Amino acid sequence: MAKTIIIRYGELALKSERVRRRFEQRLISNIERALRGLSYRIRKERGRIFIDTSSASALSRMTKVPGVVSVSSTSKTKATVGAICKSSVIAARRILKSGEAFAVRASRVGKHDFSSQEINEAVGSAILKAVPTSKVNLSHPDHTIFIEVRGGDAYIFTEKRAGVGGLPVGTQGKVVVLLSGGIDSPVAAYLMMKRGCLIFPIFFDNKPYTDKRTRERAIAISKKLTDFYQKIELRVVPFGEILRNFIEKAPRELTCVLCKRAMFSVANRVAEQVGAGAIATGESLGQVASQTLINLSVIDEASKLLVLRPLIGMDKVEIERIARSIGTFETSTKPASGCSAVPPYPETYASLEKVIEGELRFDMQALIESALAKSKVISVGG
Repeated sequence: MAKTIIIRYGELALKSERVRRRFEQRLISNIERALRGLSYRIRKERGRIFIDTSSASALSRMTKVPGVVSVSSTSKTKATVGAICKSSVIAARRILKSGEAFAVRASRVGKHDFSSQEINEAVGSAILKAVPTSKVNLSHPDHTIFIEVRGGDAYIFTEKRAGVGGLPVGTQGKVVVLLSGGIDSPVAAYLMMKRGCLIFPIFFDNKPYTDKRTRERAIAISKKLTDFYQKIELRVVPFGEILRNFIEKAPRELTCVLCKRAMFSVANRVAEQVGAGAIATGESLGQVASQTLINLSVIDEASKLLVLRPLIGMDKVEIERIARSIGTFETSTKPASGCSAVPPYPETYASLEKVIEGELRFDMQALIESALAKSKVISVGG
């Protein structure tokens, strides 16, 4: 049976008319991308997007589209009191159990010969008559019958499912994301998508200082992120040779800072290739040695582009909560070897002068060029 899905958005409605139209069009384009393979019809009214479909999976797909605040699967009927009461009774019979309380919440857009309150009263009376074991409780109902009347149509539903919220992917430009395969960086990637950014993740393959399972995790996580935008290009950059030079030729305690600076240099080059305007990482202040304020400042000096850190003020519990909610936590915690290049006593207060001096002990530019030449692009999603 065909249903109508109502899609609601939040921030978009606050934009200027010109910007709102552009953002709405991008959101519709992303919705169509998420619905590929399904049969549907999409239409738009101010403040709402409607999808007519018989597909059972369409609703859950819509909850994962950035820019969508909430969704409801509705029964569509004519905007008459009789038709609305009939459809509302069907919905109430489906969900109300003996002794449970309900409320009716009606809203209208357009001109009608009845008010929202009159709809509330008529529907409430009809439900009480059809389900005599039920009762009305407007303050703390067990269930709510929602009714949206728009012009000549009315939509009846009993649930509002939360969406991702934020802004449509692609409205805020492109960002290169450092994706390690651990818990933090996938959350950072997700948050950048939620803020409207098209992401280009880079995985730095530290083999032989990590094993192949780390690379496999990064690929699996990239596939999971396609729940929120259906096509992602993951760049895999071989990084073992660069790490070897750091370990053998530079002060050992600076390995992590040198490593991240080199990653930023590579990310800047990739950003030039794809037209990205910033780099994003999963760093959280003070979480590991390279993420002190001093070290972050030294690391940022290696980047010409703006560096975004959406997790900077979060603790591990907050990050893990988001990772679980977006479905990346389980993959991120699968067994894999940690990086064996990490020094026993990493520097937490690195001096920029000493770091640059360490970089002069090898040809950093040649190492980066070699790594880029050997990099691979893996397309995930469709």
